[in-house]
Amino acid sequence: MRLGLRKDPDWEYVGALLAHEDDDAQAAFFKGFVKEVNTFDTRHQTEMQLISVSNKLTDAEKETLSAISFREEP
Repeated sequence: MRLGLRKDPDWEYVGALLAHEDDDAQAAFFKGFVKEVNTFDTRHQTEMQLISVSNKLTDAEKETLSAISFREEP
């Protein structure tokens, strides 16, 4: 789904732009991403897609992104 994007965007550039947005815009992006992958037919498909993405990231990139899912222990 490209949702109205007319040509293949430069995703690295889009990511760089998003990095300079405020946390509301960044949260909206991730919420939209999660909502969309959760429309896949099975949980397995969603997990396989996210694993495929993870395999393309460096350990340093994964470490940076790990703060998104950080949970404090009760």
